[in-house]
Amino acid sequence: MNELFIEKLLNVINLTFKTYYEEPPKDVTFPFGVVPTITFMPLNDGYQAVFDIEIYNNELSNQSIEKICDNLRKSLDQYSYLDDKIGFHLGFESLILSRQSEQDLTYRRISFIARIFDKKGE
Repeated sequence: MNELFIEKLLNVINLTFKTYYEEPPKDVTFPFGVVPTITFMPLNDGYQAVFDIEIYNNELSNQSIEKICDNLRKSLDQYSYLDDKIGFHLGFESLILSRQSEQDLTYRRISFIARIFDKKGE
């Protein structure tokens, strides 16, 4: 169920912004996102997952990192997914807009909570 959730979640996120699970490929171009970890917690019926999307950008990019965060929040908050194997609902949790820069790299983190329902009992 975890692998299926991660696959479907990344498909949904990638409709808005190119994002990778755990680490990006070596030849990635800016801006990009990474979901570094996902914390799963059991519920009475299903699971709750808390995850961050770390957003990386550089000074040469023509995209604003704040605009990327706004687009992710708008597209993922209250998003629901359902197929014959899994269902989940996403909710916006928090956004850290503090400027964390290393040379020409800018970083932000946006957090979400997912309620996951396994339809096959897998």
